[in-house]
Amino acid sequence: MLASPRSVTRQRRRFLLVGRRVWLGALVLAGPILVAAAAQATPSAVFGTGPRGVALTGGGTSLPLGPESVLVNPAELAFEPAPSLLIGLRASQYSLSYDAGGARNDYPAELSKGLVIGVSAPLVRPSRDGWHAALGLFAETPPDFLVRAHLPLAETPSFPLLVGRASALNLAVGLGAGYGPFALGAGLEVLATLSGRDVVASAAGAPSGVSDELLPAFGPSVGASADLGAAGRVGLAFRSVLRADFNVDVAPTSLAGVVTIAPLNVQGIAHYEPLKFDAEYSRDFGPYNLVLGARYEHWGAFPGWLGATIDCPPGVPCGTPPPPPADYHDVVVPRAGIERSFDARSLGVTARLGYSFVPSAIPEQRGSANAFDAARHALGVGYRVHLARYLPLDLDGAWRFDFLADRSHHKDDPTGPLGPQVTTHGTIVTWSFAVRLTL
Repeated sequence: MLASPRSVTRQRRRFLLVGRRVWLGALVLAGPILVAAAAQATPSAVFGTGPRGVALTGGGTSLPLGPESVLVNPAELAFEPAPSLLIGLRASQYSLSYDAGGARNDYPAELSKGLVIGVSAPLVRPSRDGWHAALGLFAETPPDFLVRAHLPLAETPSFPLLVGRASALNLAVGLGAGYGPFALGAGLEVLATLSGRDVVASAAGAPSGVSDELLPAFGPSVGASADLGAAGRVGLAFRSVLRADFNVDVAPTSLAGVVTIAPLNVQGIAHYEPLKFDAEYSRDFGPYNLVLGARYEHWGAFPGWLGATIDCPPGVPCGTPPPPPADYHDVVVPRAGIERSFDARSLGVTARLGYSFVPSAIPEQRGSANAFDAARHALGVGYRVHLARYLPLDLDGAWRFDFLADRSHHKDDPTGPLGPQVTTHGTIVTWSFAVRLTL
């Protein structure tokens, strides 16, 4: 059964009255069921957080990023010297395709957009040899909706770890505190979730209805950081699993008093972010700042996107076994970056360059499933312009290019609809821009 896309608006609750036959006829004959739930992951997990994170292709765990540290490493908030306000935007353009049956097929993926706002506020005056602490808030949201999920049938070609993960609200709060060169931090990531249940209830002669409730889903994070002076900086961050389920119940009833419909239950996961652990080291070499890091992502615990369509009574088979496990595997993402500062009396400029290699967590699609993915090479460039003499403003910009390595999937059944072999290709281009005001 197909869970097709829909925008979740900012209404807290909707109730739609429709005829029983219209609802059940659409469900049974047309097939698609509308489901929107928590974020198909967060855009920051794919592209990086803020322009600096985009330019460093996801780096920043050991760097004082300002409000962006809430998502990257909340411990770094403790080193913020002054309150700051960040306002910006991000856009990502996909160009994905797959070769099957001797023809090139373009995969439809719309432009991903995000509006960014962040605030950081020190709670005590920072001191190199004393206490320091700060609060932070960061949000990135699509301009048209809070979250949108698209979960097709397993046989339908899709790129679940690339396209769906860019359409979500990204909201987090964090606190960092420390003494001297050391700091600890904790954060809470909040995502929009269509929680509870959508229930299509029916009674004799009564209309059916659908009741949705938009609720938050939470994912905690912790971090540690150390500023070792000339020896460099070290940052560690741990982010827990972030998961949001959807569940649509269809009550048993009949169509025109002739066909009896069994109770249906459309269930699955609209969002899943695995457990992550980041480690990073950075050090200044004169005007240069070298950044080296890696991320571990525990995809091996991912259970799969869709569950069984019909809930069978205990001990009674009803012909709808749950889908096979996804068999995703863990990955390690190495990355490196460098920044070069150019300081003048009236203007400061920083140039940035980053690279990361992102292995694929999805195995080769040898059966009927077509959840495509491939290893990615990510290259980022960016800049910061500091208007020190005129205004307490920083202008940050970044451009990131993701190149998907060609990947072939050899099918066990060569007579299948996509032929004996499917080869995927693609690129993703991301732009990010922000204005930072130091208060």
